[in-house]
Amino acid sequence: MLAPASAAPGLQALATPFSAKTGIAVSIGGGGREKVFDILKSGGAADVVVLPTTDMADTSRITGTTPLGRIAVGVAVKAGAKVPDVSTPQKFVAALLAAKGVGYADPKAGTSAGRVIDQMLRAPEFARVKRVPVQGLAVTALQNGQADIVLQMLPELAANKEVAVAGPVPENYGAGVDFSAGIAVQTVDAVQAQAFINFISDRSNAPVWKSNGLVPLEQ
Repeated sequence: MLAPASAAPGLQALATPFSAKTGIAVSIGGGGREKVFDILKSGGAADVVVLPTTDMADTSRITGTTPLGRIAVGVAVKAGAKVPDVSTPQKFVAALLAAKGVGYADPKAGTSAGRVIDQMLRAPEFARVKRVPVQGLAVTALQNGQADIVLQMLPELAANKEVAVAGPVPENYGAGVDFSAGIAVQTVDAVQAQAFINFISDRSNAPVWKSNGLVPLEQ
């Protein structure tokens, strides 16, 4: 299956019990959005694809999409730095205004997270925030000193030992990305692919998703 890094932790956690139950082996690849699209376009090996829901509309190489849930945008600083309090909207705004630079994925690259964050930062209260859009992962702005706070998908930040996570962006800003699963048109076994999608979207697996950064849809 193909999936971006933000969805991989939950999928990896669910792949093991699925394989134990069905005997169907699951391998997870993909990485960045463009890499997933390149594999799909080239007809490379793929059965199940998990992507931001809006990305599903950008390709004809995926069928039968099933909504999974939402992954929040998180806030992080470099490991060892003072972690800001972002527990309320007021404190979150204050933290961004105090930052020398706020890194996030350049929306021009087409990533769903970049677009969501860019739209949020257009709100009047963020007018004085020093924005640092970057190519690739936002955390590179911490590494090269361009920013001292970054906004990036929460599971990606949680898996990075070089950063300290302050928490998710407060819910009232709606800074999250909806994800769905679908079947790649080049699948060699659509029945097994659908079986895995049914498993990962089953409400009984909601606790696994939540512990890995995705809030499932209410069923």
